Amino acid sequence: MTAISSGGVQDSSAIRQLGAYLDAQPFNRRHALIVATCGVGFMFDAMDFQIMALVAPAIAKEWNLAPGALGLVLSATVLGMLVGSYLFGIVSDRFGRRFGFMATIALVTLFSAVCAFCASPVQLAIARFFVGLGIGGFTPVDSAVISEFLPARLRGRAISITFLFFSLGAFLAALLATFGMRDLGWRGLFMVGAAPAILVLFVRWLIPETPRFLLSRGRTDAARQAASWIADNASAPSLSDTGSPPDEQPASSKNLLGAALAEVVELFSATYRRRTIVAWAIWAFYLFSYFGMLLWLPTLLTKYKGVPPAQVFPFIMGFLACGVAGRLFCSLLIDRFGRKAMVTIAGLGAAVLAVVFGMQDGLTGLIAAGYAYAFFQDMGASAVTPLAPEQYPTRLRATGAGWAAGAGRLAAIFAPIAVGLVVETSVTAVFFILAAGFLGAAAIAQIFAQETAGLLLEDLEDGDGSNALGEAPRPEAKRAVTQLRPRPLTDQTS
Repeated sequence: MTAISSGGVQDSSAIRQLGAYLDAQPFNRRHALIVATCGVGFMFDAMDFQIMALVAPAIAKEWNLAPGALGLVLSATVLGMLVGSYLFGIVSDRFGRRFGFMATIALVTLFSAVCAFCASPVQLAIARFFVGLGIGGFTPVDSAVISEFLPARLRGRAISITFLFFSLGAFLAALLATFGMRDLGWRGLFMVGAAPAILVLFVRWLIPETPRFLLSRGRTDAARQAASWIADNASAPSLSDTGSPPDEQPASSKNLLGAALAEVVELFSATYRRRTIVAWAIWAFYLFSYFGMLLWLPTLLTKYKGVPPAQVFPFIMGFLACGVAGRLFCSLLIDRFGRKAMVTIAGLGAAVLAVVFGMQDGLTGLIAAGYAYAFFQDMGASAVTPLAPEQYPTRLRATGAGWAAGAGRLAAIFAPIAVGLVVETSVTAVFFILAAGFLGAAAIAQIFAQETAGLLLEDLEDGDGSNALGEAPRPEAKRAVTQLRPRPLTDQTS
């Protein structure tokens, strides 16, 4: 038997047995509950984020805020998202997926409601920071939960579907602002957005810790119970009792901090360095261009493309709807053709269409090129997401995913600044810069990324092609991409 400390693998046969058991399960109602719960959580996150952007003019008018002061309030959410990506990845790997699963939605729900009662810009900025913490933590925590519960043949599709809800949430926020702003005001919109999230918090409480995480912590009996739960109360496998590893003992805050730092450092160890650099680069390049376009789109349309303000909102509604379609398309194909192919195709398509979009002046051309661009842009965003959590073992999965997402968030902060510096000199150059980001992500994914579609998590854990047990991947795992074909998400659901 091979043991790894710090919450690593405890028993090769137990890990193998559990992984094979989980990946052999047909899609059932418990899988559907997890996907739906994660997806609806992302939807409310996106609603809150988009509502803040839509009510910003009303807030600025009520409090007589200068553009700079309003910008600081808006940036508080983005800063919180950056910190949340880093923080909750580490927290989830240290204290469990379920803890992060509950904490992130609780932060978003509580502080979204707090926003409705803020009496000053400072109070609102603080509340928005904590909302951002929760939103930022969703990516590493939820992607780890889905990766560790769902069968390999459906893992990428399930993660893509959850992020489809993010675009859907932005679309619903636009509808809510359109029909509710006059009657509810900006404070009422925050309350309406926060209220349904309470139900999501309750449903998340019903979902247990992931069996892979429990077994990595030596909690064999609890792992059996969680495995039985996800199998819809079927008989769980008989796992070798591994005992509690050293890191399950009470630890001081100093030891916890040291362990957290050690996990981050391990991302750049010889085993995982290449994977980490590749994941960070793909996230950074893609999100730079994604948010560079998204945050500047209304201004580019009105100020530089001559679109009347009355037509901007309908344009953005269609733009977001095409983004939802792109994410749905990705979810249907990502487990069949792989992550690399989807990121590459989407990146190339978004790059070409960004340039074509920038060359348009009439509304008809802008709609045609812009909507096609939105389809490819969001298709790629959903394809990027599963890459990071599949690159690391259970003990590092959320940390790796969180810090990759953090690299993307950091790039997203600088993207609107870069666009603002370039746009006054050359509008055309803006679209070429955004195209370059998508091309960079596509090239890195195609050349350097490891394909993970259809492979068991236990066969993806070490960067040299072996797994976390130091064993070479099983021959059947190498053939999994071509042999495993995703079933419809409705198959065998009870």
